[in-house]
Amino acid sequence: MVKRKSLIVYFRTPKAIKLIDRVLPVVYYNKKRRYAIVYSNEEEISVKTEELKAIKLVKKVEESMFETGEYQLEFDVK
Repeated sequence: MVKRKSLIVYFRTPKAIKLIDRVLPVVYYNKKRRYAIVYSNEEEISVKTEELKAIKLVKKVEESMFETGEYQLEFDVK
């Protein structure tokens, strides 16, 4: 199984969604808050992040904190 990480891409205008989709498939986007969520393989994450940052309409790209060890949810229901 291939390990995947999610990236949060903040953009300036909704036109950027088409450009982001050329680099990585967009799973979810919010026009009002101007961000998109994309997934990438762990091996390619640094290359894809640089490609996304090279798009002029993209403000910022960051890794999701959900999968990291810093942010873990406990689902112990008793």
